[in-house]
Amino acid sequence: MPVVAAKSYVEYRNDTYWVEGTRISLDSIVYAFQQGLSPESIVQSFPLLTLEQVYGANARN
Repeated sequence: MPVVAAKSYVEYRNDTYWVEGTRISLDSIVYAFQQGLSPESIVQSFPLLTLEQVYGANARN
């Protein structure tokens, strides 16, 4: 049976958390969710992100 490694969506650098491989802060994603935006709307607001990254970053939270 193959072993599946967990995928990382968030990284810590420069004393804050970021969506891995981007310059988009985790705070930006969390704030958007708190404001009631859907994951699809967040992707439209941050076109560099995929829907998978938005869900993955939010799951970290």
